[in-house]
Amino acid sequence: MSCFDATSMHHKAGTSKNIHRLTNLIAMSNSPGKGRDLDHLMEQNSTELGFLSAYGGSSSEGDGGAIFAALQRFLKAGGVQTKLNRKKDSIAFSFGTAKCEPNGCMISFEGTNLPLVASDLLQSGFAHGMLDDNRKKGSVVMVEWGAEQRRFIERLVEYFTHVE
Repeated sequence: MSCFDATSMHHKAGTSKNIHRLTNLIAMSNSPGKGRDLDHLMEQNSTELGFLSAYGGSSSEGDGGAIFAALQRFLKAGGVQTKLNRKKDSIAFSFGTAKCEPNGCMISFEGTNLPLVASDLLQSGFAHGMLDDNRKKGSVVMVEWGAEQRRFIERLVEYFTHVE
């Protein structure tokens, strides 16, 4: 094999590699985009992807009516007596109130030495959380009804049913 033959083979090999890469790129560009696949997967499995809330990114707008109804059912299941107002948009219970709002459900609570810290009201799915310095009063708007919100309400119910 002469020097000329080796060089021409080298060029042919390089060209065939590039043609193979180009063919792959063309095939990839003709395939449907993958951007919608993740959205579709999350939509299909939204109930199974709750762990993603640990990474933040919660909306500050929720369905107030649905959250309010879920809270009512949850309190009833926990044995908490509630009283619904005439407008049917708020309830009162032994340790506070809950009011349906367009973007969520506002919960206000009051007690001695509440088992909470300010960061409890800043979790994903909560908005506008406030806890006074002496931990006797607080409020928060729940904009989601997920595991964090249920745990939060459970803590309050447990505290008030065992302490008072």
